[in-house]
Formats: sequence, structure tokens, C-alpha cells
Amino acid sequence: MAMKLVILGLLMEGDKHPYEIQQVMHERNMEQYIKMAKGSLYYAVEQLLNKDLIEVKKVVTDQTRPDKTIYSITTKGKEAFQQLLKKQIQTESTHFHPMYTALAFIHHGEEDVIREALTERIAHTKMQLEMLERVYRLYGVHAPKGSQAIMENAHELCKVELKWLTKLQEEAVKGIFYEEKVSTEKTRPKE
Repeated sequence: MAMKLVILGLLMEGDKHPYEIQQVMHERNMEQYIKMAKGSLYYAVEQLLNKDLIEVKKVVTDQTRPDKTIYSITTKGKEAFQQLLKKQIQTESTHFHPMYTALAFIHHGEEDVIREALTERIAHTKMQLEMLERVYRLYGVHAPKGSQAIMENAHELCKVELKWLTKLQEEAVKGIFYEEKVSTEKTRPKE
């Protein structure tokens, strides 16, 4: 659903070839928040074409390159875009953080391994935060309001993530996770 929304949304901005759509997605860092499998763009374009949501506007022929098909959105496509937009806004999701599984068993981990992993994770999150701030300074001020909202949200989430990771690291240094391991072992029934 998201890929079709992106394609239709970008065609609302003007006619494009699928490669141009891909380039705009890259320029706007959409790969940060849209899962896109290789080949899914061209597959989605084909599906939209078959449903008459987009149409071939023109085919550019060049002797040195393959033909380039430019697509435009149809009236039916504009209606579908509005429905997809509404549906995407209303879509709820459960957040599955990759660390949740590890945290469920962290009390079985070795203290030095946990501290090292958290230190590396914090360093990576700091780099992400710096990158988000740099991207916002360069592009955010000129981006459409919706794109600015995405960047602001990503920035705030990254700051919260960094705060949470720092707290976990402080607890790891204090040995709190190890204490849980000891208390778990004490409460086990003896065989």
C-alpha cells in the first residue's frame, strides 16, 4: 500500500519515469521510513497501470539508451491516491523494537558483552541523530511541511532512543541486569 501511495503521490507532483520516482525517493530519504524491496517499484507501477490509476504519458526514444516510459496519474488514480492517503493516516501499528527480544533475556548476558553492545548502539544512535540534524539543516527548511514533520518526528524519536539507551547503559554499569540473574537463580526450585 505504501509504495502505491508514494508512486501516486510523486505523480501528483508531475509526470515521471520509474527511475525518476526512485531518485526522488532517494533524495527525500524515503528509504528511512518506507520498506522497499528491490523490484517492488516497477511491480507497483505495473499494477497501477493495469488498474488505470496511471497511464503512459509518452515514450522517449533515444538511439543510445533503452526507451524511457513517462507515466502520469489519471483521474481515477487521483481518487485512489486520496483513499490510500486516508487509509495510511489511519493505519495503526505495533512498535516492535529489535532490542525487546534481547532485553527479555538480558539477565542471562555477560556484563562486559552487554556494556559493549550498549556502547556501540549509543555511538550509532548519536551518529544517526547528527545525520538527522544535518539533513534537516540542509533540506528541512526548504522541504514541504509533511516532509518537515517526518524529519522532526524522526529527530525526536532518535533523541528519546538515545536517552533510553543511556539509561540502560547506566543500569548495565551498576550491574542491575546481573542482579536480576542472581535473583532469578535463587527463586528456582531445587531439584
